[in-house]
Amino acid sequence: MTGCNENASKSLARIVLPLMARHGVPITPQNFAVWYSYAAGDNKELQQTLESLIDGGEPFTDARNTALYEKFGFGREARELKQLRESLLQVLLAILQEIAAIKGETAHYETFLSDSMDLLTREVAVEDIKTIVAHIITETKALVAFGKTAQQKIDTITGELTTLRRNFEQVRSEALRDFLTGVGNRKAFDETLQRMIEETGEGSRGLCLLSIDIDHFKQFNDLHGHVVGDDVLRFTAQTLKRQVRGGDFVARIGGEEFAVLLPDTTLEGARAVAENIRAFFSAARLKKAGSEEKLGRVTVSLGVACLQKGETGEQLMQRADKALYAAKAAGRDCLSVAS
Repeated sequence: MTGCNENASKSLARIVLPLMARHGVPITPQNFAVWYSYAAGDNKELQQTLESLIDGGEPFTDARNTALYEKFGFGREARELKQLRESLLQVLLAILQEIAAIKGETAHYETFLSDSMDLLTREVAVEDIKTIVAHIITETKALVAFGKTAQQKIDTITGELTTLRRNFEQVRSEALRDFLTGVGNRKAFDETLQRMIEETGEGSRGLCLLSIDIDHFKQFNDLHGHVVGDDVLRFTAQTLKRQVRGGDFVARIGGEEFAVLLPDTTLEGARAVAENIRAFFSAARLKKAGSEEKLGRVTVSLGVACLQKGETGEQLMQRADKALYAAKAAGRDCLSVAS
C-alpha cells in the first residue's frame, strides 16, 4: 500500500473509524474498505470523488456507499474469498470497537488488529486469511487472562461505587428528613414543591397545598412539658401521613407548623382532605404515654390553596398561609380556603 509508512499503516484502522463516523457512514466491511483506501491515499480518483462529495455536503446513503464500493473495484474478488474477507473484517471491526476504551495492556492487540485489517483490505489469498485467523485466535487467548483481571478490578470498583452511592443516598435522605417526626423537613418541602409545580405544567394537572398549625401548642407544651410536646408533634406527623395518599407529601416546616402537598387534586378534593384531617384531630383524646393521664384534645387549623396558572411556589405558600391565618382568626379548629 502506498501513501503511508509502516508505522502509519499500523494505526490507520483506528483513524478510519472516527472518520467514517464523522461523515455518517455505517461501519460495514464494504464501507470500511472504501474509506481505508481513501485514508491511505492509494487511489487518487477515490480521494477526489470523496472530497468532492464531502465539500458539497452530499449525504453518504446506502446507495451511494454501494456505488463507491463497486466503482472503485472493491468487489472484484472471487465470491468465496470475498465472503471470507468481509466476514473476518466484520469480526475484527467488532473486536476493535469493544476494546477501544481499554488502554495500556491492549496496545499490542490493537496494533495486531490494525495490521490484520490492513491485509484484509487488499487482495489476499485464502492461505493469508487462514494465517490471520490463526493469529487472531492466539492473540485473543492471551487477552482473555487480562480480561479476567480487568473484570475483577471493574467488579471491585463497581462494588465500591455502589456502597458510596448508598451512603450518599442515606446521607441525603437524612438531610431531607425532620429528625423528630420522621417526615420531610423544610428543605425537602421546598424541593418537592418546586418539582411538583414543574410536573403539573403550571396547574394543568392540579396541585394543592395544605398549611397546618397545631392550635395553642405553646400553651400545651408549657403545661405538659417538652417531652409530651415532642410526642404530640410525632403524633401529628404520623396522623397526617395516614390521612393522605401515597403520592402526597407531608413535611414539618416549622415548630408546630406542617404542610401537605396534594398533586393531581382539585380544590374540592383538597377541601375534603383538610376537613377529614381537622375532624380526626378534633375528635381525638390524648393520653400520656405509659399512663392513663388524660391530656385532652389537640386541634389543628388549616389553610387550603391550589396552584394557579403562572404562580410560583412562594406565591402558593403565601396564599395558603393567608388562609391559615383566616382559620385561626375564625376561632381555630377549622379550615379556610384561599381565594
